[in-house]
Amino acid sequence: MLTRFHKLLIGLLVVQVLLVVLVMTRGDDAIVVKEAPLLAGFDVAKVTRVQVFGNEAKAPDGAAKAPIDLVKRGPSWVLASSFDYPVPTAKVTDLLSPIGQMAAAEPIATQQARHKQLKVDDGDFERKVVISIDGGKDTTLYIGASAGARRTAVRLGGNERVYGVTGVTVAAAAIEPRQWVDPTYATVPVAEVTKVTIARPAGVAGGVVELFQGAPPAAAGSGSGSGSGSGSAAASSEVTFTATIDGAPPTLATGETLDAAAIQRVISDLATIEGGAPADPKKDATSPAATITIERKPTGGTTPPPTVLDVVVDGASYWVHVRGSDKAITIEKARLQDAIGLTRDKLVKKPTPAAQGSGAPSSLPPGLDPAELSRELSRSLPPMPPGQ
Repeated sequence: MLTRFHKLLIGLLVVQVLLVVLVMTRGDDAIVVKEAPLLAGFDVAKVTRVQVFGNEAKAPDGAAKAPIDLVKRGPSWVLASSFDYPVPTAKVTDLLSPIGQMAAAEPIATQQARHKQLKVDDGDFERKVVISIDGGKDTTLYIGASAGARRTAVRLGGNERVYGVTGVTVAAAAIEPRQWVDPTYATVPVAEVTKVTIARPAGVAGGVVELFQGAPPAAAGSGSGSGSGSGSAAASSEVTFTATIDGAPPTLATGETLDAAAIQRVISDLATIEGGAPADPKKDATSPAATITIERKPTGGTTPPPTVLDVVVDGASYWVHVRGSDKAITIEKARLQDAIGLTRDKLVKKPTPAAQGSGAPSSLPPGLDPAELSRELSRSLPPMPPGQ
C-alpha cells in the first residue's frame, strides 16, 4: 500500500532522474563560461602615449620617482621622461600587445577588500599603466601579483572586478629608464680602430695617452717603447699594439715591456659603450674628466670621421656624450675607470723575478749554470753504499 511518505520518495526520485538527464544532455559549452576580451577593440597601433608607475619606486632623496613616460613621435617612440631618448618600438609592443589580448572568464575577486591582497589597489599596486589613444579616453590598468599558474592579477581602473590573465607581466612594465632603451650607446668595430687618444685636463703630467692598434706610428720610430710593445704583441697575436704618453713612447727600464694585453683591453672597452642610463645631452662639458677620440681605418677609400666622447664626472657616475649626438648617458665609473685612469704603470709590464729554487739568494759566480754545477757535484761524490 502506497502511503503518502512513499509517494513523496517516488516524487523526489523522479526529480533526481530528471536533473541527471538534464545535466547529461547539456554540452560542456553550456556550463563552462568562455573567456572574453577585457579590452574589446583595443588597437596597439592607435596608442600614442604610455605611462608606467611603480608604487615602490623611490628617488635617491626618498621622493616618489617620476613615471616612465613613453610618447609616440611620428612612427617612433621616445622616453619623454628622460630627455626624449629613443625607445625601440619592439619594447613598447612587448608591453601593449599582451594587454590588448587580455581575456578572462569569471573574475577572481569582485570586492575592493581583495585589491590590496592582489596588489591592484589604487594606492597599492605592482604597476599602474595609463594608456592614451589620440582622441580617445585613457585606459588605466593595474598589474598585480601572481594569480595562479602563469596568470597575473589585473584590474581596469574604475572597476572593482579583478581577473587572472596570461601574457601580462610586471617585468614588461619596467620602471627604470635604462630598461626601455637600447643598451648599446655607441659602438665602433674594434677591428677597425687604429688609434685611441685619451686626453685629460691640461697641465696633468701624462695627461694625453695615445693607444695604437696595427702598424706602429711613424712618430714612435724604433725606440724602446714601440719595440717592446711590438715584441709582446707578436708573441700572442698578429696585431701590434703601441702607446705614447704626452707624445713620446714610455721609457722602459731593463726587463720592462709594453703591456699589449692592457692596451687591447682599453681599446675594446672604449669601442663599445653600453649599459648606461639616459642623460641630458645638453650638460656642460667644458671641464671634462677626459676627452676620448677614436680613429678608424679607411673604408672604401674614405676615412670615417673620428668618434669623440666627452666624459664628465657626475656624482658617482660618468656622463658620456658623443659629440654631434642628441643622446647622452650616465654610466658607472668602474666601467670607464681603466681608460680614464690610464697611466704609465698600467701600460708597462714589470720583469718577472727569476726563480731562486728554495727561495734563498743565489751566491753562484756570474755565468755559472746551476744545472751544470749539480752534474759536476754528482760526479765528484763517492757512490752511496747499497741500501742507503
